[in-house]
Amino acid sequence: MSRSLSEWLDWQESLHLSSIDLGLDRVSEVASNIALTKLSMPVITVAGTNGKGSSVAILDSIYRAANYKTGCYTSPHLVRYNERICLGGTQATDADICEAFEAIDTARGETSLTYFEFGTLAAAYLFAKHQVDVAIFEVGLGGRLDAVNLWDADIALITNIDIDHVDWLGNDREQIGVEKAGIMREGKTVICGDTNPTLSMKSEATRVGAHLVQQGVDFFWRYSTDRKQWAYLFKNKDAINYPTPSLQGKFQLNNAAAVITLVNHFQETLAVNREQICQGLKNAVVIGRLQKLAESPQLIVDVAHNPQSAQALGTYLADNPIKGKTVALFSALIDKDLAGIITPTTEYFEEWHLVQLEGPRAYQNARLADELKSLGIQKTLKTHTNFQTALKSLQIDLKSQDRVVAFGSFLVVSGVMQGFEASGIE
Repeated sequence: MSRSLSEWLDWQESLHLSSIDLGLDRVSEVASNIALTKLSMPVITVAGTNGKGSSVAILDSIYRAANYKTGCYTSPHLVRYNERICLGGTQATDADICEAFEAIDTARGETSLTYFEFGTLAAAYLFAKHQVDVAIFEVGLGGRLDAVNLWDADIALITNIDIDHVDWLGNDREQIGVEKAGIMREGKTVICGDTNPTLSMKSEATRVGAHLVQQGVDFFWRYSTDRKQWAYLFKNKDAINYPTPSLQGKFQLNNAAAVITLVNHFQETLAVNREQICQGLKNAVVIGRLQKLAESPQLIVDVAHNPQSAQALGTYLADNPIKGKTVALFSALIDKDLAGIITPTTEYFEEWHLVQLEGPRAYQNARLADELKSLGIQKTLKTHTNFQTALKSLQIDLKSQDRVVAFGSFLVVSGVMQGFEASGIE
């Protein structure tokens, strides 16, 4: 009897003892059994703390504008699991994913796989089945021991490094940099989009024998005077103007510049012209990153869940003032740097609305409210049991010129998007 996608996913969640179990031995063994150890198409691997998803989206958009069939693997998903695997810009079907899961389950024998490892192998299976022209893998956690690192990157991108997932990656940027640098390969180019790169990034590139190209050293960007365009510069070559990316936030220009550098360094493998890059920048779409779901009042969702991404959110709010008030719809996980997430955004919010998340890592509303007060937040604090009721309450209370910003976790964005859909808010 065949399983549905939801049945497969429920079963996978209970298969392995731990939801996170870094290492390549299990996934390598199963990939070998199913002839997936090597892929026939070029492989691009994207690592980093923030900006991975946006960079994958821009890469995907540029290569599709150049008429390449792309395969993209990202995580986590926000509403549907199918978001994780996209083929030519379209989410993989339930039938395709179930077929891949069936093949992987047969091939694994007695080998236990995590939920993430199943998904990673499924992506590779479908990239091979659908004969994509390029496979773009987003690292799930770290880099060195992440399942996507099974496949050698023909070219790699490391977006930036911040302190996150300290239980697995370490508690300082230099140590985390070593983990991210694990996607580098000897003789291959790696683009570093971090404007403040770790020393370990350069030392690891030297040790591995990778060709490191760094933002702020080899390539740069600057705004045009009217800010309708921006200029990309590589070393001492002439500046090239590009349209502002469709993705919101000044920080997206860091991502765009790094992606353009990668595309230019990969021209011999995948040729792309300036017009196609411009088209890709204008068409890129990413779910949950400064995404506006509604107007009057505005409802914006952003997956900011660490200090660096919260700083980017704060910059966006500073650059985009509104006539009304801005309120936060917020929650977080206990193992995150709460002060680091809160501090860059506090001044922009006139109210805080807290929603209870599910799971053992989630804050209880009462404790989260106490923590926010201890961090100096003295403004109105309200609690809600779920996102649907929170959204309906806010719709009643707010005026058309006000703004709601939902952030703090992927779970917040996912919950808001599902609650928004269920509530019928327009």
